[in-house]
Amino acid sequence: MKITFLLHDAYAAGVAVRGTAGLATALAARHEVEIVSLHRTADRMPFAVAEEVTVRALVDLRPASPHYAGAIVDPWPPGAVCPYDTAYSGPTPPSRLGEGRLAAHLRGTDADVIVATQPHLVRLLAEHGRADHLRIGQEYRAHASHNAPPRRELEAAIARLDAYVSFSRAAARAHRAALPHAPVRLTSIPVCSPAPGAEPSTGNSKVVLAAGRPLPTERYDRLLEAFAKVAKAHPEWSLRIHGPGGQQQRLRRRVAELGLHDHVLVMGTSVPTDAEWAKGAVAVVSGSGAEPSGMSLVDAMSRGLPVVSTDSGQASRDIIVPGENGFLVPDHGPHRDTLADALRHLIENEAARRRMAGTARRTAERFRPERIAAQYEALFTDQAPALAAAGNRSSRNAGDGARWRRRVRLLVRRPGRTQPTPSLPAVACRVTVDGSLVFTLPARHLGPGAWNLALRPRDPERAEPVQLPVERDTADGARHLHVTLDKRVCELAEGDWDVLLARCGGSTSRPARAGLIETAHLLEPAQRLSWWREGVKTWLPYPTPSGTLALRAWHRPAHAEVVTCDVEDEALRLTGQLLGWRARAHHYRFRARLRGAPERVVETSCQVDQDGHFTVDVPLSPVAGHHPGREAVWELLLSAYGGGPEIRLGMVTGDLVDHRHLRQFPAAGYAGPDSGLLFRPRLTREHDLVLEAETAAAGRPHDRRVPA
Repeated sequence: MKITFLLHDAYAAGVAVRGTAGLATALAARHEVEIVSLHRTADRMPFAVAEEVTVRALVDLRPASPHYAGAIVDPWPPGAVCPYDTAYSGPTPPSRLGEGRLAAHLRGTDADVIVATQPHLVRLLAEHGRADHLRIGQEYRAHASHNAPPRRELEAAIARLDAYVSFSRAAARAHRAALPHAPVRLTSIPVCSPAPGAEPSTGNSKVVLAAGRPLPTERYDRLLEAFAKVAKAHPEWSLRIHGPGGQQQRLRRRVAELGLHDHVLVMGTSVPTDAEWAKGAVAVVSGSGAEPSGMSLVDAMSRGLPVVSTDSGQASRDIIVPGENGFLVPDHGPHRDTLADALRHLIENEAARRRMAGTARRTAERFRPERIAAQYEALFTDQAPALAAAGNRSSRNAGDGARWRRRVRLLVRRPGRTQPTPSLPAVACRVTVDGSLVFTLPARHLGPGAWNLALRPRDPERAEPVQLPVERDTADGARHLHVTLDKRVCELAEGDWDVLLARCGGSTSRPARAGLIETAHLLEPAQRLSWWREGVKTWLPYPTPSGTLALRAWHRPAHAEVVTCDVEDEALRLTGQLLGWRARAHHYRFRARLRGAPERVVETSCQVDQDGHFTVDVPLSPVAGHHPGREAVWELLLSAYGGGPEIRLGMVTGDLVDHRHLRQFPAAGYAGPDSGLLFRPRLTREHDLVLEAETAAAGRPHDRRVPA
């Protein structure tokens, strides 16, 4: 059987793309499977598919590609089918060019089954799909989320299909109520979620993860209000919100208004990867169910996270068993309080949290691609008699179909079937419990011979390159190569290091492409204990903007890590912890030193307890008195009494290689006798904390605290 999946853009990360990649890979074990993408915007798909799956694109939007569609017509007219689809508000809206090519493909394809994944693709399949194909639509957006006219238009298209698949039983019932007499099979099959490629969560972190799009339907405002109550009772816990969208800055402003800048990070990335889910101990879904697949719920459970979710009446009820693998919170009433109570219950009851985590992993097994593929195969088999009858009725059009197929092959292969280009080896990197690094790469990318993994410092004056031999692993048939950078025996100078591959005895090396990166263990208690004893010695792998693998090394035997930064009574209050026995061997006073004028120093006391926790209240009045009359930067340090060391305050622990754009500290306005000043803490490139001072603009209110 030949099965075709239709995607808007198979090269952009999204729920539909990820679900299709997993399902197509599972079905390819027994069938001929292809993915037809309306657009192509990147060289490779964000989610891997089996080699047996054919992927082709109808409109190539890569400007550097020889098949770039802009060479045909630029700009092309916008599409006319299903203009209410959310795809029209995305970066690559449907076009007449793509609609024409897809219509030709549908009329000429030899597929037995065609599955459309978005409303405008469902409409095109209903209009141009042949009766001798099994035409199936999938619902990745809740039926009730459409306005009345678009909903009726979509229902008319669904009625012309052979089957329409919803991801929850409640959604399927809604469609049956809306289309009681339509001759279409309306059913529900859960979304598929591949087995995690990364290690699952250990549950030892103190992180709550939220995933989704920062849209009004996700109701992140009420989540932030709920977490304000949680943070007040449990200040050591933090919340990370994942999800792209145009409301990130609005959410960050709300975080500042609620005083949650030390507890909440709006990550600004897509839904968490396997490696990101592993960093959480609890997951929360606060939306109202506009995205009905429930993939975020299943993904979180797959990684061993119990989930607190809004009871939207869609997929959440099919997935969550309250008290067993998570909690359902009513979508009405005092939602902030009930959401906070559910989160606090999991935070305060570690035994229950770990029990639910185990149940959550077992729940996720129901959604593995192999099991979901079997349900789709059963659907195909049930529809086979009707499909055979339709094929007999359409046999008189076989000649026309053959002609269409010839035309489509010419049309499709020209823009979409590019020759593969050699790719850089994808190197995965995992941080172990003790902070060491394990690199893994497929052996087939290197071929025979001896190889080295080279670490090259960006600043060659700081250190020499490090060569690590690549060892073949005979346990898995030499399919993978492994390299270990042992934290106990290796030293890396602080700074950025590029990862390269070089053949032994050769004169050239090439960058390694970043594969799966796992840094969850950097949030483990063992790491915090290591920093407390030895200071900060951390290696953070990360992908560069070009997709290659790099490391950020922190090496500070004595360090003052800032934990909170706030403004209270015209003073900047800082709390943190001294890390490393060398740092805790002294008593300290605080110093703010004007950059470029080291003679201008403001000193105040610093309280340090026996565990190295410190508190500093920096009065703004003396700092303002030393203001040079222009923009200035004050360096913040702890200076040991008796001629001991000076330690800069910073934020370098944890798993984030660069979180300057994520940290928005509160700013303080100071009204002096002559003019107003605005003080704003920020992180430098080295993640040292500094205090910026500037003259407030005319008319700017000198509030004690304003959002940064």
